[in-house]
Amino acid sequence: MDESTNTDLREQASPPPDVMVFGSGACAHKIAANLYDHGIHAWLAAREDAPRAAGQGDRLHGLTGIELTACHGFAKNFDLKLKQRDSLIHQHVPAIVLAEDHARSPNYAPYGLEPNPRVLSISSLEEKLRQASTQDLFDNDARIVFLCGWENDTHPAIARRMLACCLHLQRQSRATTIFMTGNLKVAADGAEALVQEAKRAGAVFLKFTRDYPTIQTLAEDHFEIDYLDELTRTPFQLRADWIVVDESIGPGRHLDAMAHRLAISQDDLGFAQSDNVHRMSNATNRRGIFVAGGSRGILSEGEQLADADQVTLNVLAFLQDLDVEPLPGVEIVRGRCVRCLTCHRLCPHKAIDIGQRISVVTEACQSCGICVAGCPARAIEMEGVQIGADVYRRIRKPVVAEDAPAGPPQVMVFGCTRSAGQALALSRQAGHILPMGVQFIEVPCGGTISSHHLLAAFDADADGVMLCTCHTDNCRSEIGNQVARKRAESVRNLLKEAGVDGSRLNITSVAANMGNEFTFMINAFADRIKALNAS
Repeated sequence: MDESTNTDLREQASPPPDVMVFGSGACAHKIAANLYDHGIHAWLAAREDAPRAAGQGDRLHGLTGIELTACHGFAKNFDLKLKQRDSLIHQHVPAIVLAEDHARSPNYAPYGLEPNPRVLSISSLEEKLRQASTQDLFDNDARIVFLCGWENDTHPAIARRMLACCLHLQRQSRATTIFMTGNLKVAADGAEALVQEAKRAGAVFLKFTRDYPTIQTLAEDHFEIDYLDELTRTPFQLRADWIVVDESIGPGRHLDAMAHRLAISQDDLGFAQSDNVHRMSNATNRRGIFVAGGSRGILSEGEQLADADQVTLNVLAFLQDLDVEPLPGVEIVRGRCVRCLTCHRLCPHKAIDIGQRISVVTEACQSCGICVAGCPARAIEMEGVQIGADVYRRIRKPVVAEDAPAGPPQVMVFGCTRSAGQALALSRQAGHILPMGVQFIEVPCGGTISSHHLLAAFDADADGVMLCTCHTDNCRSEIGNQVARKRAESVRNLLKEAGVDGSRLNITSVAANMGNEFTFMINAFADRIKALNAS
């Protein structure tokens, strides 16, 4: 069947929807409902058909069977292409929230088990308890064994759910509950209290650190569990009627594809938010695209609902431009641009618009300067930033007689305004001063420093150059520090090939609160350069 374009959506939407929320769980529903309560129309787009949350009526614009196929545009002007079965939907929105649920998989194999009607995952047990009473599910004398984190630790959010179910069954039925655990993680809110309450209610807790039990499935759908008491080394055996296993949690199965199409960074586990501290709590590398709930990490149900409230505030602030901070403007000079698209490839915020002319989108740009430093035609300029000219202006070596004592080494220090710049200000407040001959050039981001700038410092007769970037996962520009370090490493290799000691270029990182440490680092480097000059 040929695909057709569905135009009914725009005709029905008056006014047009403001935010697209991807997800079908409680977190996504709450985000959409929160936005509605603030006068914002939101579309709730789900890959699978999902029931509407109770009490929402017609408040939400729901789309089911939706697949995101492409995302173009920038903050305040995203153009989404969605596929709904055999139809294509084009939707323009200023903001996007990705709030897909986690993917959960029962841990049968780690306990030597296979799927069985009497072997339940914690999610299956929770669903059964929602649909029927405890007395209808289990016999009065049933023995229910919970298996939680033996050789592999269970995530605290899962452990808390298992503890809650164990306590519920112990209180609401005449069944016996036994909780067999390894290193029980109780970091989730209220988990330690659940352990104590379950024990007081009569639940039996057995902990293992090395000799884990063995489980045998009997013909009559019961189980024999053999284990050793780790203190007395006494063997025991118990029979179980039901077994409840923990689960592994990971990103939803469609999350990787969605993150790729939205061009947002992911963490090592595949969640749609990098580990960068500046992305907390709901930001991504792209302004106007937010992540929440199971899309950004492993969160408990309560944490996901709290996250829904938090991302709502962030979206509202974005729509009202309350999140905007003053940044230097970036412009591509038309007469110099050769349309090589290096800037488009380098930009971590996808702020380069490819049209009749290549331009920087102000609403999306974070002024990291990575494109400025990386442009081979030097066609991109940042307002108020003239690094090359600043280098030659700062270094002025006096002309001295050959037999005169050597003056202090000329050292050029490049540093990010958000880390090294603040560390230097903190150092000065503490009464420290830079050594003679040391010049500090503050830049918006380490990514603003190009290989040319570093070489220019040596060309201007600097004896040593120090590049200070933000720590790993602490760069507001996501990758500015990484790009700067790679450029500096290439320059260091060039220096070595030219016969210059590579240690004259120092590559380091610093945080804004490291005032004293930063002073020590600069002094140590200046002393090292002085020793090299004397050798």
